[in-house]
Amino acid sequence: MRKRIFRRLFIYIILPFIYLGLIEGVLSLFDPEAVFVKSFDDSLLFSLYPGKTGRVVSEEYNVEVATNENGGRQILSPENKYSTLLLGDSFAEGWGVKQEEVFSEVANQVLSKENKIRNLGVHGSCPALFEIHLRSYVPKFQPREVWIQIFDNDLDDNEKLEVFMEETNGIWKAKKPLAAKFLSTPVYNFVKESSLFRLLKRLWKTGRGQVEPLLYYKPGREPDRKILGHAESLEKFGRLKPIGDEIESKYNGQFSFYKRANDPIWQKRLEKQKEHLANINEYLKTNHIKLNLIYIPAKEFFAEKGILGNINNRNLKQYELQNPHFNLLKGFCEKNQLKCLYTTELFWDKNPESLYFPFDAHWNAEGHRWFGQILGEEIQKSAGKPKSI
Repeated sequence: MRKRIFRRLFIYIILPFIYLGLIEGVLSLFDPEAVFVKSFDDSLLFSLYPGKTGRVVSEEYNVEVATNENGGRQILSPENKYSTLLLGDSFAEGWGVKQEEVFSEVANQVLSKENKIRNLGVHGSCPALFEIHLRSYVPKFQPREVWIQIFDNDLDDNEKLEVFMEETNGIWKAKKPLAAKFLSTPVYNFVKESSLFRLLKRLWKTGRGQVEPLLYYKPGREPDRKILGHAESLEKFGRLKPIGDEIESKYNGQFSFYKRANDPIWQKRLEKQKEHLANINEYLKTNHIKLNLIYIPAKEFFAEKGILGNINNRNLKQYELQNPHFNLLKGFCEKNQLKCLYTTELFWDKNPESLYFPFDAHWNAEGHRWFGQILGEEIQKSAGKPKSI
C-alpha cells in the first residue's frame, strides 16, 4: 500500500517536474536570450542582475552589455569616489552604445577622482521606480548629489509600473506578487525567467498579434547582421520628421500628450509625474542630498515644424511651449531651485539628427559624447574642485 502511494506520488508529482527540468535544459541550450532584468526584487522591484554579460543588437548597433556587482553598466575603480548617483532609463543605461561611450562615462573623464558618477540606469525606469530605488541606494552609497534622467515616455511608464507598487503612509514600495509570496522570490524569478516560460509567453503574445522583443543576447548567440553607419541608416529609414497625425499610434501613443495635454488621462499622468518628483526631492532633502534633473524629449521634438508638424518657424521657445512635459519640469525645477539640464536647449543648435540613431529612439555615441561633456563640466563646476591629473 505504501509503495503504491509513493509510486503514484512519483508519477503524478515528481515525474512531471523531472520532465519539465529536461525540457528546460534542452530549451536553454538553444535559447539565445540573456536575462538581465530581475522579474521581481523585494527591495528594488526591478533592477539589472549583477555580473551579467550579453549583447544588444539591431541594424544600427551591436554592443556588449556587462553589469558590475551593483547591477550598473559601469566598471568601478576603488581609487575613485563616486559621490554622484545617476538614475535613468535606457538613455542612462546607454542603449545601443559601448559602455565607455555612455554619457556618464564621458562625464567621468572630465571629473576628478572625488566626484565620479555612479550610474545605475536601467531601461524602462521612471520616477515611480526611482522613488523605490533611492530608498535602497541612498543608505548604501551615501551620494552627495543625485541626477535623475527623465524621458518623455516616463508619463506612461509611471502608470504601468505603479501596478507593481503599493503606497503605505506616502511611501511607495514594491508590491510582492501573490505567486512570489507562495513560491518565494527566488523560485518565482526562476520560473518567470526560465526558457520554457519565456517561450510560452512569446508564443502567447504572437498568437495575439503582439511582439515580444528579445532585448539581450547571450555572448556569441546574437544574429549576424550588417551594422549600418549613420548615413546608411538615414538612407534606409529616412531623416528626422514630425510624428504628426500618427502621434496617437506611433510608440504606442506614449507621446500623444503633445497633442492632448488637456485630456483627463494626460492631466492625471502629468500630475503623477510631479507627485513622484516631489516625493523624491523631499526624501533627498531630508537626507541633505541635492537633486538635479536631466530632461530628454522624444527625438521628433527636434524635427522640422516640431513633433506635431504644425510649427512654421524653427523657434526653440515655440517648440518648448508645445511641450507640456517640459513646462511641468521647468516649473518644478524653478519652484524647488534645482539644477536642471534640458537637452531641448542644449541640443538645439547641434544638428540633433546627428545625435540620435535614425531608426532607434536613443542617442548615438555622438549624442552621448556631447551631453557627457556638458554634464561632466556642470558637476565639476558645482563641486568647485579642479580635475585630478
